[in-house]
Amino acid sequence: MPKLSIIIPTLNEELYLSGLLASLQEQDWRDFEIIVSDSGSSDSTREIAQRFGVRVVEGPRRGPAHGRNLGAQQAQGELLLFLDADVVFPRPDILGRAVEEFERRKLEAAGFPFRSLENLWRYRLLLVVGSALGWLSQWISPWVPGWAILVRRDAHQRVGGFDETPAFREDHVYVGQVRKLGKVRYLRAGPIKVSARRFEHQGTGKTLAIYLLTELARPFGRVPYAFVRYQFGSFSRERKGKNGLASSSRRKR
Repeated sequence: MPKLSIIIPTLNEELYLSGLLASLQEQDWRDFEIIVSDSGSSDSTREIAQRFGVRVVEGPRRGPAHGRNLGAQQAQGELLLFLDADVVFPRPDILGRAVEEFERRKLEAAGFPFRSLENLWRYRLLLVVGSALGWLSQWISPWVPGWAILVRRDAHQRVGGFDETPAFREDHVYVGQVRKLGKVRYLRAGPIKVSARRFEHQGTGKTLAIYLLTELARPFGRVPYAFVRYQFGSFSRERKGKNGLASSSRRKR
């Protein structure tokens, strides 16, 4: 039985999934399984996962929260690591160090420091600032983005998994529930890299405005994805530009 189950919810992630899986294969520490929880991709996402020899579970298009929960139901590890497909582990020692630190600090859940996968200065700055804010939040009200959450399987089950309502902040609600069971912190292992593709496709100003709206609306509930036309699975069949971002004449929105 593996120590760790890595769960990757996907929907048309042919551009990014191979980068993540390749970086996981290069990790020094290997006591893990990988589960790609696919929501009916129409591109080559499932074929890419199969070429890497990872498990693929298939489900309906009900959003990333459902994909995470579906993958967790199939997981065998005592620890769960939920990753978005556009994440990369840039060094081979990160995963092993993360698990060791997680156990040594007796955490219930944890996030990773993060940086931009792309080289454009504005995206690098945005993600450095975001990572710093996440780090500062851990002692007050931890903000751990859904693109990389490490959690104990028992804690995941006790809180009932992720809320599958199609609305923002399901990751924040999840982490808040886990926090009631034990410590939630940012790990020192890292940083990992994550794509700033939404900023490129939607525009930096619009994306930041959406995220600000979801935070301001917190006292009143979660903002539905449909309210701001926030979509998933539309990055496929596009070419990556010179900065590593997917580019196409047909924009994401």
